[in-house]
Amino acid sequence: MGIKIRKRFNATDATPVKAFSEQVRVWVDVCGVIGGRHLLIQGWAFHPEHDSLEFCLEYSGGEEDTDAQGIEELNYFTLRTTRLDVNRHFGFDGSSRWGYSLLVEWPYDRPVDNSFLRMTLSAAREAKEVELKPFVELSGEELFGHCMTWRTAEKAELLNVMFKSMGNKIFEIPGLKKLEEGQLQSKISWHWDSILAVPGHGLFLSGWLLDGQLDLANLVLRTTDGSYSQNLLEEAARFARADVLEAFAGRAEPSYKAGFFTWVSMPHLIERAHLELLFFTKEGSLGVIPLQQVNVRQDITQASQQVLVNFNVDGREYRSNMRKHVGPALSALWSNRRDLLEEPHVEELQFGQEVKNPKRSVIVPLYGRYDFLLHQIAQFTEDADFAETELIYVLDDPRLYDAFIPFCFDTSMLFPVGFKVIYGGRNLGYAGANNLGARYATTDKLVLLNSDIIPSCSGWLSRIEQKAASLKDVGVVAPKLVFDDDTIQHVGMSFSKSVQFGNLWLNEHPGKGNPEWLVDIDSVMESPAVTGACMFISKALYDSAGGLDETYVLGDFEDSDLCLKLRKAGYLHYVLADEKLYHLERMSQNLFENRDWKFKITLYNAWQHTERWGSLIEQLVR
Repeated sequence: MGIKIRKRFNATDATPVKAFSEQVRVWVDVCGVIGGRHLLIQGWAFHPEHDSLEFCLEYSGGEEDTDAQGIEELNYFTLRTTRLDVNRHFGFDGSSRWGYSLLVEWPYDRPVDNSFLRMTLSAAREAKEVELKPFVELSGEELFGHCMTWRTAEKAELLNVMFKSMGNKIFEIPGLKKLEEGQLQSKISWHWDSILAVPGHGLFLSGWLLDGQLDLANLVLRTTDGSYSQNLLEEAARFARADVLEAFAGRAEPSYKAGFFTWVSMPHLIERAHLELLFFTKEGSLGVIPLQQVNVRQDITQASQQVLVNFNVDGREYRSNMRKHVGPALSALWSNRRDLLEEPHVEELQFGQEVKNPKRSVIVPLYGRYDFLLHQIAQFTEDADFAETELIYVLDDPRLYDAFIPFCFDTSMLFPVGFKVIYGGRNLGYAGANNLGARYATTDKLVLLNSDIIPSCSGWLSRIEQKAASLKDVGVVAPKLVFDDDTIQHVGMSFSKSVQFGNLWLNEHPGKGNPEWLVDIDSVMESPAVTGACMFISKALYDSAGGLDETYVLGDFEDSDLCLKLRKAGYLHYVLADEKLYHLERMSQNLFENRDWKFKITLYNAWQHTERWGSLIEQLVR
């Protein structure tokens, strides 16, 4: 297969060539026009002394051309194919490829007149002019009328050539042979587990596709406005599905990968768009199957699980699949969440006495479990700082709402500490929940606090604020956090590169797991980043940075992302090691049903974090 580059020259510039010997054989079967913009010339040709033949198609210009002397060599693709009829007639072996197909790009807004077209066949210094037939409009079925003796791979190659030259116009050729769904399923089987549409971004498609005989040439998604995707057969991630091969025994080789998932980028995708999957076979037949999309507007966490369920983090294609499919799909889902936040009705409930003129706002998101609220408030009751603190709990789990509200009422009857509950009506993720809480905070000082943080003594809020006031260029300040056995959980955050997972930068907590007495640290330390489990920051600075980035999923890397964003702007972050709180890390999420899903989410967040901050991290860890 080759392509000629268009050029202009005068007839007098041509190099003289000798005529072919009479042994050359050439025949033209078809001269056709496809959709007014492409020509198809098919036939057969051979020379007994030359295996390689060159085609040249020239247009000399019609009466409408002002440059009557100009000759233009047209762009075209050349494909040599098997012609068993020619081989039998002339006694050649079955491997000879004497057939030819020329797909020509026709750049003019006028009908084709073969009297102004000249095709020559050449080898070495010999050439022969070939007489062309009158060009006629070809229907879809006529395109392949002379391909009956071609090998399957050659038919697929012709379709590939046509697709490269014509693009998606190939699916609009009049008269293509149509396959009903039943006819299509006699050769190809499929099932889609997830069809997740993100308006303005694209669509994630996953399930399985069984084409054991490799009948398909193209699988393309088409939308209402006539937009087409790329060939999904070339783009999709494929993986083994033993259950499918067992259910369709004998339909494919044991090594066949029936599993299928892909992200289809479609920036113009609208809600409730009419979608179709186009199955284009190597025989030139077209099956059009409606596709019912599911617009993701409510449970983004559930949608994220569907994206990740078949993502193999240990496979060789891990990085490629993350970059091409999983990463873009999750980024689209969670970026789109910001549009959703404008719509829900937010409930704001006050339990106990509201604090008048508070000095600070403490924001605590709740997901998966809410019983830590009781333990925290029991501790806060003995702390005078909470008489001047606006305490905000953000419920981020709709499943808990019905039981949580009575629980809050009962807690407020037991303890004098007043608190506010903010409920956004849906799961917003860790960053979204904190940002919602910050939006309802009424003070200029924020403390982001996990629900599994328990203070070791009273007065920690005011002491940390006083110490932070003496530091320079303050971005974020955090205390020392320890586990319940007094081993270190957090005294600042650094970064380490994971070779196992494609050199992703992972967040690292130096000294984690060591006894307090074994870790020699200063009472005040500068750190590249600090944890969001207990984070002090001014509301003005938090808002100027856009809060926590909501494109991270659930609860990983949002804190370091915020710190790096502020670090890039010139702010410094500090750990106050003489202030200690207990952190029952991950206990607030221990009701996660699927640890595999959580691990994949962490890797996705690490990938996004590395893409964004890898260069800055390299500088900080030197």
